[in-house]
Amino acid sequence: MENCSICGASKAQIAGIIGAVLLIIGCFVPLFSVTVLGKTLSVTFMTPGFDIYGGALILSALVIIGLLFLKKIQEAQGAGIVVFITILVFFMDAMTGYNGIRNMGSIAMFAAGFFSFGYAWIVLLAGSILVVAASYIDRLFPVR
Repeated sequence: MENCSICGASKAQIAGIIGAVLLIIGCFVPLFSVTVLGKTLSVTFMTPGFDIYGGALILSALVIIGLLFLKKIQEAQGAGIVVFITILVFFMDAMTGYNGIRNMGSIAMFAAGFFSFGYAWIVLLAGSILVVAASYIDRLFPVR
């Protein structure tokens, strides 16, 4: 495990920290966008009603960063797996809710046309996958 000459961190730590930072950024990126009367409303994990989930996600990311600073990479990977599963559950719940709206009738179909998913899901999934994969980074990219 080669350490960075500037900060002294391993590649696994750096990759995990980048993933955790992506998790924090993902809390402020739109999850959904809804167009109502010509105005677009964006819902993030920091929107009232969702902010408890955003707070828990940010706290989880900070715990992961702390574990990585302490060089507890396996523990951070375990926390990353939990975060990944949680994000998948949220996404599946959002998809089933969206499909439920689409199947309600013609008025709901009109409303569903103005509903779109944001790109927070991509940022959140990429961050959690990076945290989970961090322990394998040193093995995948050995120092020559």
